[in-house]
Amino acid sequence: MTERAIPGAMPLSGFWAIRLVFMMEAVIIGAWLPRIPDIKNALQMDAGALGIALVGLPAGTLLGFVVAARFAEAAGLRRACMIAGPAFALAFVTPGLATSTSTLFATLAICGFAVALIEVAMNTKAGQMERVSRRRIMSQCHGFWSIGSVVGALIGGLFAQAAIPVSFQFAIINPLFALASFAVAWSMPADPKRTDGAPSTGFFVLPAKALIVLCLMPVGIMALEGAMMDWSAVFVREVLAGEPAEAAAAYAVFATLMAVTRLAGDRLADRFGAATIVLVSSLSAAIGAGLFAAAPGLPLALVGAALAGFGVATVYPLAVSAAAAAPGKSPEANVAAVSFIAFSVFLAGPPIIGGLADLFGLRIALAILVPAALMSAILSGTVGRKTSH
Repeated sequence: MTERAIPGAMPLSGFWAIRLVFMMEAVIIGAWLPRIPDIKNALQMDAGALGIALVGLPAGTLLGFVVAARFAEAAGLRRACMIAGPAFALAFVTPGLATSTSTLFATLAICGFAVALIEVAMNTKAGQMERVSRRRIMSQCHGFWSIGSVVGALIGGLFAQAAIPVSFQFAIINPLFALASFAVAWSMPADPKRTDGAPSTGFFVLPAKALIVLCLMPVGIMALEGAMMDWSAVFVREVLAGEPAEAAAAYAVFATLMAVTRLAGDRLADRFGAATIVLVSSLSAAIGAGLFAAAPGLPLALVGAALAGFGVATVYPLAVSAAAAAPGKSPEANVAAVSFIAFSVFLAGPPIIGGLADLFGLRIALAILVPAALMSAILSGTVGRKTSH
């Protein structure tokens, strides 16, 4: 499908609006993560029961990707963001009301379903704005997502520190962020009219042949990002015998480098080309993962975390941007295909790392991410060389 591309026609407020849509989603997710231990204690769950319940989020997300492209196309991207963003914020009130493992699983599945809808809508909208304005913004959008996740984690941490019940936290802040999410989505520019009369996207189908390699390109990087989120603190505490503050520092370094690099990623891609950035990033991620897994102490682990954070920052945003601009199926369908495969690995990776750690130890389990990241380097050419948007 083709859309009118009018260089310079996009108002600056529109660029800020789409960035803030990304940020609002991440704040909600970030505010949830520090409260997971409180949910576990409140429901008197053991680790196994919690693990089963937490599967609800990825299960709902993957199911949501089945209909996300059709929803985004039927509603229109701007309207889809106006609906899905607030719906996601309000859905995340429900885990705080869970009374058992099964109800926590069900409520998280609802949240996951909403995640898929807003992910496809906002990423496709960002790709649409790139094409219309002929200006890269995707990496910056994901940079604001990273910032939002940190802000959300701080909010959730403050509520947890104050021993405020999870249900009360979600009931207070989530409606506010639902309103904010609606407002920033409403501020985005209207969708340009489609001009080719192509048929509507159906429900999820396999990606076009030309898109399969692009779908596989970010897989190793997404696995590394998920592993660093879930296992970096555990590695520092249990393998390196670090203090809690040192464990927090390892992830903080990773997340900070990722956020800063994403904010600069569009300029880097314009200057050096998307393929070059993906190649360099993937190599950095592989080196960082190797240093982190082999680190004898905290200093080298922090260096590895920094290199890994820089390495994972722009690979997925550039893959989404390339998918949104790819020929063949609709941008919504292309983005849904890339997101489905990337999120499958992102969500499934940490449990796999845990299983491998039980068999071979956490060092070896994390070291396996090195060849996974190198796969992204090998496939870096799929995002295309330096182009003008």
